Formats: sequence, C-alpha cells, structure tokens
Amino acid sequence: MDMHNLELEIGCYAAAVYHESNTQSLQEKLGVLNVVRNRLKSGRWGNTVCSVVYSNGQFIGVTDQSHDDVDTKTFLETELFVLDAIVFNKYANPVADALYFHDDSIKTMAGWGKKKVKIGRMVFY
Repeated sequence: MDMHNLELEIGCYAAAVYHESNTQSLQEKLGVLNVVRNRLKSGRWGNTVCSVVYSNGQFIGVTDQSHDDVDTKTFLETELFVLDAIVFNKYANPVADALYFHDDSIKTMAGWGKKKVKIGRMVFY
C-alpha cells in the first residue's frame, strides 16, 4: 500500500472512531474500528475503508452534518490510535467478527443477529 492510500484509510478509520465513540473507552473505540475492518473484509459495504465508512446510511456520526466541530488535537490522537491498531497491531480485536454496534440506550435492530459482546455502553453484533 502506498503512503497516500494509507493516509486516506487512517483518516477514514479515525473519522468513524472519532464520531462514533470519541468519548468512550479504548476498548469501545477498538470495537468500532474492528467493525469497520470486519465490514471491509465482508465486502458488503465497499472495497476500501473510506467506502465502508461513508457507505449510505452507515456510521451516521460521520455523515451527520449537525455534529459538533471536530477537535483537531483529539482527532489527531485518534489517528495515532488507529495507526497503532492497524499498522503496528498493538491491540487485539475485542469484538470478533461483529458487523454492527450501537449504544446500549438504543434498541437492537432487527436482522443484526446475536450479540457478540458488550463493552462499556457499546453493544456489538
């Protein structure tokens, strides 16, 4: 993979993690990151990280224009976290082959399958 594509992919992973789990624990962030990885492997949402993250109706926190402004320092820290996880393999995948997640305040969506794991307030399927 060339550096340009790596930078793009890190940015897309970071956007998903930042907007979907920014205030959550490291394990919850790892869960979100690995849902993106699992979706990429499945090929059902696209064949690049960015196509998965920006797939229609997915990762609403990323595409919702009403979200708060991005805190640059926190986003850069998220990109470093993604580098550690994706490039340097510093963390184990805590969600196995989960393809979906939600905050525990939201009812499970039909068709998501059996719960794989709950980490903090995040539930992964």
